[in-house]
Amino acid sequence: MHDIRFPLLLVYAGSDELLALRDLQTLQQFLAQPQLLVYGADTLIDSAGKQWLFDAEHRLSETGRIWSLPELTLLVQRHFFAQNQCCVSKIAAADIAALIALVQLDAEANA
Repeated sequence: MHDIRFPLLLVYAGSDELLALRDLQTLQQFLAQPQLLVYGADTLIDSAGKQWLFDAEHRLSETGRIWSLPELTLLVQRHFFAQNQCCVSKIAAADIAALIALVQLDAEANA
């Protein structure tokens, strides 16, 4: 599927909520949900920082934007702040994949 590097972050437009998708199977299961509400402004960010858009058939295309680690760190900090987590300013990671893993681990711990 294109040149997407897993894991991914789904960024809901207008929301600080993020969803981590760890692999191709998880992405395909997510996209196959009959009640899926993904809008044109919702995006994916892969482990290389590349941003992707969905079309109406949930096909992906690159936007050309590449997120830096500091930019994504702020996004993840906002995600945790929206969940009333404390000390979000201390959130840091060595790379984008590790940052996405923080979101995934939190989701699994709160499932």
